Amino acid sequence: MTELFRSAAGSLQEAGWTFEPPTSMENDVPSPLRAAPETVIRWVSSFSLLSSSDETVWFLSRDDYSTGAEGAFAWNECELLSIQAATTDDEAVAVSRFWRRHAPILLSVRNGYEYLAVRDDGAVVHGSEPEFEEAVVVFSHFEDLLRYTTARPARRDQVFDSLLFGAADVTDPTPGD
Repeated sequence: MTELFRSAAGSLQEAGWTFEPPTSMENDVPSPLRAAPETVIRWVSSFSLLSSSDETVWFLSRDDYSTGAEGAFAWNECELLSIQAATTDDEAVAVSRFWRRHAPILLSVRNGYEYLAVRDDGAVVHGSEPEFEEAVVVFSHFEDLLRYTTARPARRDQVFDSLLFGAADVTDPTPGD
């Protein structure tokens, strides 16, 4: 698995991303990650910074999930925004219920707020504002996201081209627009 982590991070670096090695190797898993699959915990522990060159898209590191981490955005920023926007107690409960099953792993502010999260069954979902909880499964397994990132296939998905490899490289697959 370590090789897959290196390959995915390497592909992102080739695309201009900034990578910094992990700063600490704490044994305690931060509470927001306790329900996450082991592969996700190992991935977020494999770097301290992994962000796009324009710093508008970044993978959350293990440090980001710690209560002491300081940054402009909380690891659960999308959940916090949704709770603030909830107009009823039932809506707030539904938001909390959704986020108990999803661990954000990537945040983006490039084209509005977007995220990738790993659901408690291991699937990777993509969501965006204004309805963060209307997420779409984009990979059945977290490892598939890493393999996709490493392979950068010729026929790529626009969501991932935009998020991971920059909007400048995105080509519209719809002819004649």
